[in-house]
Amino acid sequence: MRRRLVFALVSAVVAAATLALSAFVLRGDATANQCANACYAAHNQCRVATKGSPSCDSQLSACLARCGRQ
Repeated sequence: MRRRLVFALVSAVVAAATLALSAFVLRGDATANQCANACYAAHNQCRVATKGSPSCDSQLSACLARCGRQ
């Protein structure tokens, strides 16, 4: 139960950070490199918080794809 709660909390934090980053990037204030760096930072935080959960990799892929579409 506690593990699910931690995973849900981490997922919510990563999602919120991704949304905030998306809003920042959409304004054009960040370069593609900065976007990718933010994705990797969120990925590292996710892996630490979830002790290496594979779901972090899919979140990284989605984040990088969003950076590439801009």
